Amino acid sequence: PRLKYHEVNLVRRWITLVDALYECRVKLVLHTSAWTEVEDMFMVDLENEHCDEVFAFDRTRSRMEEMRSEGYLRKKWVGSRL
Repeated sequence: PRLKYHEVNLVRRWITLVDALYECRVKLVLHTSAWTEVEDMFMVDLENEHCDEVFAFDRTRSRMEEMRSEGYLRKKWVGSRL
């Protein structure tokens, strides 16, 4: 999916979901079109490039990239300890 800035509620929910999954070391599997990469998930125009969601989504992109790494995938789920 491609999120746009006018879908700010969806963007915030996605950020919150990825944060929660990351903290519990959950494996996230996304089925997307071949042309959709993590970098392309959130499209921002120049008028909105300095908004809070843009900075927060940069962290989300970083976390999603880490969640693809071998090191992250080897980690055990910690949800039962919370």
